Amino acid sequence: MALVRYRPNRRGLRELLGADFVRRDLERRAEEIAEVARADYAARPPHEGDVEVTVDSSAGETGAQLRARATVIAKHPGVVHIEADRRPLGAAIDAAKF
Repeated sequence: MALVRYRPNRRGLRELLGADFVRRDLERRAEEIAEVARADYAARPPHEGDVEVTVDSSAGETGAQLRARATVIAKHPGVVHIEADRRPLGAAIDAAKF
């Protein structure tokens, strides 16, 4: 059996982590998660007012590297308690199977 050695191209991996197509893919996935979370918040509102669910995506530097990232944010004064009780964001991430 032959010995196979893997040597990563670190510069190429750094470029890949910060690439625009990676940011777009992360943003698309975050939007899907946000839609599921919005539907859950709207379907079961034991809270007062609307819960605003937004997506923020960017490609920014973390340390010396450029990385793409996306964040799903729920804005409401009681969102921490809602998440602890029902897990709408956590369930949306689980349903996305990432």
